[in-house]
Amino acid sequence: MKKIILSILSFGLLTLGQLSAQNRTTVLGTSLVAKIDVTGKWSGKRQQYAPDKRSFIEVFEYEFDLKQEGNIVSGTTTIINRNGEYADMKISGMIVGNKLIFAETEVLGAARPEGKIWCFKHGELYFQRDGENLKLVGSTPSTMEVYNYPCSGGITTLVKVDNSNNTAVLKSAINNETIVDEKISVNVFPNPFMETATISYNLAEDSKVELEVYDMNGRLVINLASGQQSSGLHLADFDARKSGFMSGIFIVKLTINGETFSRQIVQMR
Repeated sequence: MKKIILSILSFGLLTLGQLSAQNRTTVLGTSLVAKIDVTGKWSGKRQQYAPDKRSFIEVFEYEFDLKQEGNIVSGTTTIINRNGEYADMKISGMIVGNKLIFAETEVLGAARPEGKIWCFKHGELYFQRDGENLKLVGSTPSTMEVYNYPCSGGITTLVKVDNSNNTAVLKSAINNETIVDEKISVNVFPNPFMETATISYNLAEDSKVELEVYDMNGRLVINLASGQQSSGLHLADFDARKSGFMSGIFIVKLTINGETFSRQIVQMR
């Protein structure tokens, strides 16, 4: 493993919404993401939050090596700190709408900083277009290797190293195929949760709805709602004890009149 020396940078707190606001025409919509091939290497950085979540205390080199089969993604990640200490991890995930929802699940090899652990990262990364470059950008919370207790979390930005097979797709992008924010908010409380969580969403009009929960390998855990629903607030309870899937991290997929929205939820064990 090559040692990489990093400079520690000072950053203000950036939320995903602020990132989108700064790149209002670059976040790709679902129709374009469906044509994207994520297979291959992605390279970039992960900025780790300070305990107060208002600044960053360290910047890591961060890489994904991904394989896509349909909407299921697998592969490995590598994270390296300024001293050259690293962790190679197994990754699993799923492309839902215009996001890659992923989770690291296993340490494959590591040189650990003395007295510290490598936390598993997970998150919802939005696909962005930067000229002819394809990027993944988003918040990446993290949890301890056991019990899924939260670590400090951070922000990840990755660029696809060889993007030649996506160039034509990105060149075809027009303004009405990009988005800034999701029109429907899928909320989960509590998140993280221990045994049960409540999923809520608000419909502006009567709609055809499908509400599903998947594990990080893309397997359907449970269908919580299917069919026509009236406008207004809707609530659904997810009981992980009854699911038979104890992955620790799940994907809530909400489909409204054929349009997909999603949220990642974490179960502490």
